[in-house]
Amino acid sequence: MKEKVSNDFYIFECGYEDVQPRDPYQYEPIDYYLIHYITKGEGLFFIEDEVHHLKEKEGFIIPPNTKNNYYPLAGNPWSYRWIGFNGNLCRQFFQQCGLLHDTSNTTANYIYTFNDKDKMDKLFGNVYHYSDTDQHFAALGDAYQILNLLKKQHQEEIRHRLTDAEKYVQHAVKLIHNNYQTMDFSVEVLANKIQIERSYLFRLFKKHLNISPKAYLVQTRLNKSTELLRKSSNSIEEIAYLVGFQSASHFSRQFSKNKGVSPSAYRSRFFAEKK
Repeated sequence: MKEKVSNDFYIFECGYEDVQPRDPYQYEPIDYYLIHYITKGEGLFFIEDEVHHLKEKEGFIIPPNTKNNYYPLAGNPWSYRWIGFNGNLCRQFFQQCGLLHDTSNTTANYIYTFNDKDKMDKLFGNVYHYSDTDQHFAALGDAYQILNLLKKQHQEEIRHRLTDAEKYVQHAVKLIHNNYQTMDFSVEVLANKIQIERSYLFRLFKKHLNISPKAYLVQTRLNKSTELLRKSSNSIEEIAYLVGFQSASHFSRQFSKNKGVSPSAYRSRFFAEKK
C-alpha cells in the first residue's frame, strides 16, 4: 500500500510473518519508518551498534537510512507484524510515543513494550486487512489508534518517573488552582493538605518554580481577577472576594503591586482599548 492519504503521515507497507530460524544478514537501509510488534517467540534486534533481545509483547522501530539487522532465535522463533510509515510528521509522531528521542538512553529510542497483546495484535491486523482491501482511511484510523496507545503509555511512564519532590509541587499547584477562591486557603492549609512542612514546601517551590508558594497563590488569584475584570460586570469588591481575597483594599494593593496599575484603572484601560 503506497497510496498517500496525506503527505504528512501515511502507510507505506504492512504485513506479518511467522519467521523461520536463519543465519544473520545485514538488511539494506530503508527510506521510511518501519515499526514491528512481536506476537510470540523471541529474537535479536541490532541497531546503532547495540543488540536487543526481544520477545512477545515487545516491539521495535527502524528509522530511515539506519543500518539494522534482526532475526529469530532457534528453538523459539518469533512472529511479528509490521507497518511502514512515511510522511513529514512521522518522526514527530513517534517521538510523542517515546521513540526516536535523541538521548543517551538509546534503549528507549528504538524498542517498546505493550502488554495488551490482543489489542495491539488486532490493531496491527486491522491495518493490514484494511490496507489489503484498499480501505485506506480505515487503515490509517487504526494506525492512529496504535500511536495513541503508545503515546498514552509513554505519558503515564513519564508521570511515574517524577521524583517525590516534583510530585509534591505538582500536587500543590493543582490544589492552589482548585482552592484559590476560598478565603481561608493559605500556604499553611496547603502544606497541611500535602502533609509536609511549610518550610520544605517553600524550598520545593523555589527550586522547581522559582517562586514561593505564597507568591504563586497570590499570582493565581490576581490572574483570575484579570479575567473577571475584563469579562464580568462584577464590582471590584465582589471580584476581590470571588478570587479569595479577604478584603477589597488588600486585593487592590496586591493588584497594583503586581500589575503596576489599580484594578479600576486596569478595567478602564481595557474597555477603552475595546472602543
